[in-house]
Amino acid sequence: MCIAVPAEVVSSDGMTALVDVYGDRFRVDLTMMSEQVAPGDFLAVQARRFAVTKIAREEAEAARAFFEDIFPELAARVRGAGIEPAP
Repeated sequence: MCIAVPAEVVSSDGMTALVDVYGDRFRVDLTMMSEQVAPGDFLAVQARRFAVTKIAREEAEAARAFFEDIFPELAARVRGAGIEPAP
């Protein structure tokens, strides 16, 4: 089983995108995407490698809040890094 993590697009070259997940930035493959992505979009990312779908900001924030609730160490990392927690 693979959990999709919400990632914010920082930049895109069409085939890959640089994304941000809780302050970590890495490139993801966009070949499974059926639509274009732009900076500020949110993507569901699996295996820290593949973007599978675009998601609404509200869905991304809800997923982040869920992850922060079930993984207290993640919430602590978010607070310690100065990243704004999900509402």
